[in-house]
Amino acid sequence: MRLVTYTRMGVPSIGVELEEGVLDIPEAASRFGRMHHVHGKMFPSTMEDLLQWPAGVEVVRQILDRFNETSDDEKPLLYELSSVKFLAPIYRPGKIVALGLNYQDHVEETGRDVPGFPVVFAKFPSSVIGPNDDIVIPRVSKKIDWEVELGIVIGNICTDVSEENAIDYVAGYTIVHDVSARDLQQSDGQWVRAKSIDTFCPMGPCIMTADELGDASELKMHTKVNGVIKQESNTSNLLFNVPQIVSYLSKSFTLEPGDVIATGTPSGVGFTRNPPEYLKPGDEVELFIEGIGYLRNKVV
Repeated sequence: MRLVTYTRMGVPSIGVELEEGVLDIPEAASRFGRMHHVHGKMFPSTMEDLLQWPAGVEVVRQILDRFNETSDDEKPLLYELSSVKFLAPIYRPGKIVALGLNYQDHVEETGRDVPGFPVVFAKFPSSVIGPNDDIVIPRVSKKIDWEVELGIVIGNICTDVSEENAIDYVAGYTIVHDVSARDLQQSDGQWVRAKSIDTFCPMGPCIMTADELGDASELKMHTKVNGVIKQESNTSNLLFNVPQIVSYLSKSFTLEPGDVIATGTPSGVGFTRNPPEYLKPGDEVELFIEGIGYLRNKVV
């Protein structure tokens, strides 16, 4: 399923994106008599609340099955794609945990040694924006770089889990653009500020559920800037794969529903090019990951 957060006529909600349009989940739940109560509240209307409900994604699948079984004249109305604005699927994740140096070709282009364990840092949730929102170049940096990354969305409380069971705790996957201020990254000696500037975490366009993508181990991916390919790879090239990442992180701190893990970027980033290339106002950036879709943003 393609789970989306969207607004229509200024009203935010969550839905399932279908070829014919968007099925509003709370509205369909009401239509089919599934007025579930979660912690004393009505059916969830945000992705964060849906994921906090252990049965949430499965109930959405039941609602979608009911929709598909219903005759056309009795189905809930689908909203045309042109009538909605997609938002980041999770507007304010509890945590954004990110990995660096997780593709060998990227390690090589930076001149570093291949790490023997995942290199972990964090991005602040306030950096999140959605599809088609603007990436804003701040006054404090002039060397803004692109990084396409597979994002893991946690679906269940996850503490000290094995690699064999790790996928059971994954709700699905999204695209994360780990926009990076390279001058700040170099001057600071660590990465948090350079990665956490406002608008530096475009995310979307959806959460593709794990029952569709499994461990996300064979997905093509690319970055285009103004239509020109800058990065092109496959998640099969991850040094540490999804089960390894989730298990490793869960042994140090609890991963909670709605947390997002950015799994690292392949080669082709701007600062390693000769001469270096950086994003500038007017640039249009397109990220793609197979099975998830396209995440496009303009730079201003």
